[in-house]
Amino acid sequence: MKIAVFCGANSGRDASFARAAQQLGAWVGQRGDTLVYGGGQMGLMGIVAKSVLAHGGQVIGVIPQILAARGLAMTGLTKLEVVADMGTRKARMLDLAEVNIALPGGPGTLEEITEAISFARIGLNSSPTVLFDLNGYYQPLRAMYQTAVGQGFFDQDAFDHLLFSADYAAIDDFIAHYRPLGVRQYH
Repeated sequence: MKIAVFCGANSGRDASFARAAQQLGAWVGQRGDTLVYGGGQMGLMGIVAKSVLAHGGQVIGVIPQILAARGLAMTGLTKLEVVADMGTRKARMLDLAEVNIALPGGPGTLEEITEAISFARIGLNSSPTVLFDLNGYYQPLRAMYQTAVGQGFFDQDAFDHLLFSADYAAIDDFIAHYRPLGVRQYH
């Protein structure tokens, strides 16, 4: 299975974020799955990729030319795809992914996972989406989505198709039983 992980190119201030990236990489690698990620060597991105490789998994990095030219691409990956720009990277990662997981990260991570969520709602992404909710990191986003449901801007069934969890048993169960959303109907 190809698991896209979106996460920070920084490690964050809390050491538990780096530990979570290492553990998530171990989980992917030990399952025999393939990591799809942004191709960078820095921050949580680098940690998760190195961990997958160290635990026997495959890693596909997808990095835009501008970042590769700055020397930010990780070497030693199973495969590295250098693409034209950030938009192409996002599209390629979503195209490859059978599961989308967001570790903590900043605006880029939020943009990427939001696109996965948005595309699922209109039938362009049939993959389960997990927000790895370490230490409540994604609770403000969860609350925002609940507000959007309450105000009629997001459907409850779409919200129910997201998992906010850092529990691997819950993640495994969510992936195993996931059924894609139907194409959104406009009223």
